[in-house]
Amino acid sequence: MERAQGSMKTEKTGRRPARRLLFFSLVCAVCLTGCGKDSGEWEKSVIEEQIVIQGISGEYDLLFLTDSHVVSLGEAAENGRAQTENGEAQAGTGAQDEESRRQEYAASRYEGFCGQDGTSSQEMFAQAMDYAREEGVDGVLLGGDIIDSPSQENLTFLSEELSTLSMPYLYTPGNHDWTYPWEYMTSKGKQEYLPMLSPYMGGNTAFHTLDFGEFVVAAVDNSSGQVNPEALEEYEEVLDQGKPVIVLAHVPFLTQSVLTKAREVWKSGVVIGGGNFGGIYPDETSQEFLEMTTASDSPVVAVLAGHVHFYDKDVIEGEKDVPQIVGDALFHGSALRLRITGRG
Repeated sequence: MERAQGSMKTEKTGRRPARRLLFFSLVCAVCLTGCGKDSGEWEKSVIEEQIVIQGISGEYDLLFLTDSHVVSLGEAAENGRAQTENGEAQAGTGAQDEESRRQEYAASRYEGFCGQDGTSSQEMFAQAMDYAREEGVDGVLLGGDIIDSPSQENLTFLSEELSTLSMPYLYTPGNHDWTYPWEYMTSKGKQEYLPMLSPYMGGNTAFHTLDFGEFVVAAVDNSSGQVNPEALEEYEEVLDQGKPVIVLAHVPFLTQSVLTKAREVWKSGVVIGGGNFGGIYPDETSQEFLEMTTASDSPVVAVLAGHVHFYDKDVIEGEKDVPQIVGDALFHGSALRLRITGRG
């Protein structure tokens, strides 16, 4: 994955010790496909995208973050990580109680989500929160897999960081936010872990919105690989209002570009739609969602997604083609700055 070079540096003052942020704003359009090519060193980057909504008079500045995969280690996990590094233990083996299993899982995942410069996933997310506050964006959009599992340590960290924001945020769940691999997409996950995210999702993990007056951002849960049936009715009600809508989801919907890249990176489609071409076959709910989103009279102006850990921009085809912007993973040091305007 190519990364853009960065040069802008800011100093953090206030709640935490000073941090040096290396965020660079880079305007990327469909025709600019070589952004960051031949970059010799990895730096944190912010890609700028403009979304034009005909008829609105205001200008809005939103920060889109996805796939930070925050891994917070408790004392037991810290010890387990040290033992693993020393070859004394391996995570996830033997007869363990549930908490020990979770702690060892966290220890085994920690290094995988550190940046190439050694920045931990926690620090990366904290830096992004600093950036949002310092830049004074109008809102923060969280595209799922913000935490790598629903551990108490991760949830405490999440709560503390989000509480520092003075602007509103919208958070849609990703598959890792509420699952462990040994309980992946189980009824226990849905009944016990997913509700833990409810306080950060407007009390409704399936569907909730952030209304900016002239347009609405709608968070739709498709973290299971299909659109949550509980989201569909409320989504339809929002569309019926006629106000422009930006959809925030975790798993991308089929475009030729994202499907091709996903198959190269993941050896699997991992996008909703295009089952005949290696993607996920949409169930009845997902198919209805796609038809509503791309209907000729649909007020949807864009879809935002994550999940695949690379940047992509293409259109979801239908009666009306809808642009889809897929964000690279925050643990890579990447974020999207969305400029919403009525002027092209």
